[in-house]
Amino acid sequence: MLNKELANSKLFWDRYEWRLQDEFAYPALEAQPIKMKITKDIALLIETGDDFSYLSLLFEEKGKEIVEIAWDDEAYGHPFALRIEEWGLLSLYLAARHYTEVWIPGLLLERFVGYSSRSELEEILKQGLEMRQLSGLYTPKELEDWSKHPMLKAETHWESVDRKWQLQEPYGWVLEGQDAYSLRNVDNPVFPYEAWNRMIATLQTGISR
Repeated sequence: MLNKELANSKLFWDRYEWRLQDEFAYPALEAQPIKMKITKDIALLIETGDDFSYLSLLFEEKGKEIVEIAWDDEAYGHPFALRIEEWGLLSLYLAARHYTEVWIPGLLLERFVGYSSRSELEEILKQGLEMRQLSGLYTPKELEDWSKHPMLKAETHWESVDRKWQLQEPYGWVLEGQDAYSLRNVDNPVFPYEAWNRMIATLQTGISR
């Protein structure tokens, strides 16, 4: 999990979210990705490099090759790997497992949450705002501005959006469409569908207890 010094640095989050474009380097992150252990056999890794120019979400299963399940590079990224419900579930579970605040895994994973409608984007922004409030790192003005996403104002944008989460056997949930920007689709057999679905089922059982 992200160390406390970085987690409590607003400067880190501004850089991680590409809200601040400046010259910097985090050598420790270049040498070691952010590892989020989920079960005894499964973990998610975030590789940031030292300058955050290429952010990669990786799925690690014991005894198998690590698989890249999303990336973002400010060019032609495919960042959408998580459904909103999975994001919330993972954030809660990781916080409990790593004895940390829920907003830390929540903000790390937020950029990898896929949306296909205005209402889904609004829900992501709402949950993101709640996490930022919990962090205590943001001023009231910054929190007020957070939900003013430019795409919410672009009414015509949503008419051309062609992506949708679909439940499709034998894969489970996949994001399909011309602008899905996701590796989680039926044309990508490398995505770890079986292990992913098993992991989510395990988390659902654990959270419901």
